[in-house]
Amino acid sequence: MIAVKYFMIILVILMSCQGCGSKISSRGEQNNSKLVDLGNGICRQDNGLMWQIERSGKFSSFEDANNYLDTMDLGGYNDWRFPTKDELYMLSYLFEMKHSGDCPLKPKGSYWCKNGRGEAGEWYAYPLCGGPEFQYLESETGRVRAVRP
Repeated sequence: MIAVKYFMIILVILMSCQGCGSKISSRGEQNNSKLVDLGNGICRQDNGLMWQIERSGKFSSFEDANNYLDTMDLGGYNDWRFPTKDELYMLSYLFEMKHSGDCPLKPKGSYWCKNGRGEAGEWYAYPLCGGPEFQYLESETGRVRAVRP
């Protein structure tokens, strides 16, 4: 009887993880994009986005972060912008899944993004059966990790 109980517990645990190995992410994306270091302070993603490697200092307001971004000229480009929350998610995902290529960019930390309004936050990854789950944590301050176009 005890052996049957233990068998049932093990079976429930195994069934709860069934299919997790094929799970890509909590958002269902399946993207094997790599990042390439262009050697001029910029990494390019396979989808064409270019990311600033060096992050800015912390800003306590969106206006201050926007002023920093407005004067940014990196790699001969001056059309840098704030990433969307989803673009920051994909960047975190690429690094978490070891698809970052040779890009030395460090995605951890709180960053300003713009989805209609400016907000600061970070994607936090935590381990789960078969792959990471991500949660967005809003913040009062953030850095700028510019992207273009």
